[in-house]
Amino acid sequence: MDASLRFPAQRRHDLLAFGDPTLDLLFAVARPPAPDQKVLGRRLPAAAGGTVANVACAAALLDRPTLAYGRVAADSDGQFLRREYTRFGVDTSCLRDVDGVLSPTAVVMIDAHGEKALVYAPMPGPVLEHATFASAAAQCRMVYAMPYSSPEFDTVHALCRAAGTVLAIDIEAAMAPGPDQLHRLLARCDLAFMNDTTYRAIMGAAPDAQQLAALLDHGARMLVVSCGARGAMLAAPGLALAHAAFTAEVVDSTGAGDAFNGAFLAALLEGQEPAVALRFACAAGSIAVTATGARAALPTRAAIAAVLADA
Repeated sequence: MDASLRFPAQRRHDLLAFGDPTLDLLFAVARPPAPDQKVLGRRLPAAAGGTVANVACAAALLDRPTLAYGRVAADSDGQFLRREYTRFGVDTSCLRDVDGVLSPTAVVMIDAHGEKALVYAPMPGPVLEHATFASAAAQCRMVYAMPYSSPEFDTVHALCRAAGTVLAIDIEAAMAPGPDQLHRLLARCDLAFMNDTTYRAIMGAAPDAQQLAALLDHGARMLVVSCGARGAMLAAPGLALAHAAFTAEVVDSTGAGDAFNGAFLAALLEGQEPAVALRFACAAGSIAVTATGARAALPTRAAIAAVLADA
């Protein structure tokens, strides 16, 4: 294992996934509607989703003990989201039922090329409860979170540091409108994920090895940028890696990045070197795009091994 990330000794769980799961309402369309336009579509079965929740399911399916920390509505939708976690082997003992609200929901439109457009409606109120999160983080070797709320994320960061737990984050453009905000996030995590679109929106240029290495000066010990069909890049102290994508027939790209992240974390947590983890994650991402829905094709170890063997 690369020394740039130092995990605590064995704990009850390898990974804590911090965030609410999402009910995905899926529609197949020829193309998403433009403003003031209506298009015909085909309704698909509702599915469980949410970036953090998908990563949790991906890691659990790859044999890493995973704990979900978040909220669902105290209704049938919430029960469905809880059951879907359990189906993938995720521990839901830190998943809270909330009365009088709707579970987080996304309307996902999948076009003829498998690309997606979506509308996301979060659950109101904070995810974090100080005491319960502190206890949960102390049971886990790593926390994975999306820093939507700066005050909440600052508390998550402080509690992870107090617990000696590695903190990984997934950054979207809305969280860091420019480099200064990105630098602030990198100063409060150990490992950061971004996709190529987010990186370009924040930095104004395509990712390259030199620029990734320079970003590490702001605090993170590892930075991973996924680039879809172009593969992925990684920077760590003294290390710059890139891996091409594996060939796949794209049906739906929803959740492919989450499968990539979950597989990468699973490989690191089991002690694999970053180069091995990056290759493993690229294979996982290539499998995830082959079915409709964020979790419909989350890969097993056997499926990933088959892709790697064919390559």
